[in-house]
Amino acid sequence: MKRGGKSLWVSIIIVVVVVAVSIAAFATGRLEPVLGLDLKGGVSVILSAPDGTPSDTMQQALENIRNRVDAFGVGEPDIALSGNTIEVQIPGLSDSTIQQRAVDLQCIADAKGATYGCASDAKTPTTALTGFEVTSKQSQVCVFAGSAQLACYDSQTAADAGKQGITPTPKASPSASASASASASASGAASPSPTPSQGPGSKLGEYCLTDFSNTELKCYPDYAAAQAAFKSMTTKVTKTSWCISAPGTTQTSEGATGGSTPTPAPAGKAKPSSGPSATPSSSAAPSGSPKPSPAETAYGKLDTTGSSALPCDYTSKQDAQAGLDALAVQHVTTQYCVVSSQGEDLGCYTSQDAASERQRETGQESLLQLIGKTARLEERPTLEIVTPSDPRYQSIQLTCQEAQAETKQCQGGANDSTEVWYPDQNNDYVHLGPVVITGANITSATATLSGSSQSVAEWVIDFVLDSEGSAAFATATREAVNATSPQNQIAIAVDHKIISNPVVQSPITAGRGQITGSFTESDAKNLAAILNAGSLPVNLTKQSVRTVSPTLGTESLKEGIIAGAAGLILLFLYLLFYYRLLGIVAWFGMTIWAIAAITLISLAGRSFGYALTLAGVAGLVISLGVTADSYIVFFERLKDEVRAGRSPRTAVQPAFQRAFKTIVAADIVTGIAAAVLYFTAVSSVRGFALTLGVATALDLAVVYFFKRPTVFLIARSKRLSTLRGFGLVSATGADHIEHEQQTERAP
Repeated sequence: MKRGGKSLWVSIIIVVVVVAVSIAAFATGRLEPVLGLDLKGGVSVILSAPDGTPSDTMQQALENIRNRVDAFGVGEPDIALSGNTIEVQIPGLSDSTIQQRAVDLQCIADAKGATYGCASDAKTPTTALTGFEVTSKQSQVCVFAGSAQLACYDSQTAADAGKQGITPTPKASPSASASASASASASGAASPSPTPSQGPGSKLGEYCLTDFSNTELKCYPDYAAAQAAFKSMTTKVTKTSWCISAPGTTQTSEGATGGSTPTPAPAGKAKPSSGPSATPSSSAAPSGSPKPSPAETAYGKLDTTGSSALPCDYTSKQDAQAGLDALAVQHVTTQYCVVSSQGEDLGCYTSQDAASERQRETGQESLLQLIGKTARLEERPTLEIVTPSDPRYQSIQLTCQEAQAETKQCQGGANDSTEVWYPDQNNDYVHLGPVVITGANITSATATLSGSSQSVAEWVIDFVLDSEGSAAFATATREAVNATSPQNQIAIAVDHKIISNPVVQSPITAGRGQITGSFTESDAKNLAAILNAGSLPVNLTKQSVRTVSPTLGTESLKEGIIAGAAGLILLFLYLLFYYRLLGIVAWFGMTIWAIAAITLISLAGRSFGYALTLAGVAGLVISLGVTADSYIVFFERLKDEVRAGRSPRTAVQPAFQRAFKTIVAADIVTGIAAAVLYFTAVSSVRGFALTLGVATALDLAVVYFFKRPTVFLIARSKRLSTLRGFGLVSATGADHIEHEQQTERAP
């Protein structure tokens, strides 16, 4: 008995410890449930495809939309497919506002009003500004063999890797191959390997330096010359961007690619401040590193929350120095802050124009455009260009424009093998041949800032093709390079509109390309994200867009909590009145169940993004009734055993065994219903099913590891069992039996 009593106590202690840890996690803010759209506020959009769209096409569209939402950086989306419609719910995202705030700050700012760190005193930013400097960033590194340029890359690491992949090999059978670049298109890459003119192992005849894809970069008359060139290979920075860097930060070619804009990383970052009372704290220098300079220490004390990223797109050192000289410490009395509908600061600026730009970047409209955009990229050879002054212009029927784009004839690759007419950015109509490559051939895309000291920097998208796309693109560029204008152009079109139509200067055989088109930074990054996520295989139409305000969500959550609390209180009073001491056990058991349920929901939100919705709250409330039934089944069975003449001590074991079978059977039925509902329903109904199923399974655990040992221990205590009017005997309604037994034992 003692051993059994010890195991009962161990079970209860473990449950209490788990609950205590959960309560501590909630109290310290380390754990909290992720709230869904109807509790937190956000945006919901329903997209529909044309009738008859195949299910596999819809599934691919679903996955691509999910990738786009993830790339945008918003959290916990709920994306569901039902027939030909896709519903996207994004909690926490809704229209932001610009708030004008009165402040008293000293900020490092430029002439346009962009700020790069603020403090409540002028000394801190003034000291920090003395450490700002102009630094360089490698934006193009090329591999050279002597004076011959072989290939170029966007970083030193990529150039070193490319250099290691270059080897001397026998020249292929005659073909035009060269390191190529197109005006506004891409630099070279590889053609399929032709049959060598020499046999294996032969060192006679011409030799070429070839890269990993067998592209002939440079050819030489014999093996010795090729080997000498191979040994002389070096890398050299051919393009450099200039940046303004903060104290303690560095800009190197390894730290940034292409045209990425580095964000300062101060040693310490302060909490946002709206007045001079802000006193940001700085962190100590890393162990073993040199002692920070006064400028670094001062910069670490600046509040950079909401500040702009320091510019890193200057094409000359002189321009960067001029930009640095324009920075000054300004007394800021008014800030324009972009605030989300959830009250979060998305950035504060000294000018309203800068705040408006930030609002456009973070607003829900940007995401909705990104989600619904088909973004099917095509590259087609140009056959003819018709200008508005041409008499034929008015009679030309454009392909897949306006309402026609929604028809089946314009879905996916329906027109890949046919000639089409697309408009370009100059309102010219361009006759194009069959598709050469599509966005599906792109394995990676990166938005970069391209430019040099001789040209104006512009945002472009660099991309890498798969082997099939590389071969097709190489063939197309070889044919175009010797053609007459405009057949020497290959157009780049997105969603049936031409965004760029460059002239092919030489064969492009390395499987790398570049898309230009007068992009802004956000446009370039969005298109790169879409290309990486994949174009939608079908045109989707927005059927509805619904925005739920956080006020309504908070009200719904409050009402849900009130409903749950009211149900608990009424249930507790009923159990206390009807089951006395056992009612107290039910109180504690159901409290433990509630805490454990919220803990599991919070862990699910952290682990795989489950968001608690109103439907989920309803599932928890209903599960509360299931849990109450488990207690009632056990208590009623115990009453039957005691009324049959057994003592509480001997009745509790068989009562639990019989009751537990019933509880398990009932919970299994509920669990099966929840599972069927989860796998057959969509959207918030699945949240209801999930919480119902998890809470039902949790009921079994609480019954076995808390209720069972607690009631067993009470039954073993004579004092608690016979407590007048409240003990276990009274709870089972067996007071009269106990009284009769005491009367019979009396002399």
